[in-house]
Amino acid sequence: MAVQSVPFSTETTSGMPLPLDSETAMLLRTVLLPHFERATSWGDLCARLAAKGYEITFRNGHLVLADESGKPVCTGSMIGSPLARLAERLGRPKLRSDCTGACATLQN
Repeated sequence: MAVQSVPFSTETTSGMPLPLDSETAMLLRTVLLPHFERATSWGDLCARLAAKGYEITFRNGHLVLADESGKPVCTGSMIGSPLARLAERLGRPKLRSDCTGACATLQN
């Protein structure tokens, strides 16, 4: 039986991150979830994540955590902080979308 291998990629063609393996998810959750939980505003959350080398983007209606180069790493749900829960606590985010409406960034 032949096994085909493909290069490792952190995203699909939709710009969404692939599911995380359990070890990576736990590491990200351990390091980043406290910042999500302690943030007092969207701006505060962005500053906290920027200090760790991450930024928030929105793709296809999901909060996506991206690294410094803009590559998607995970969604908020993947590390235990879904967009709906954050919006309940921090308020609805003010977004600026691209011309297709599929991607957006926070407006501070």
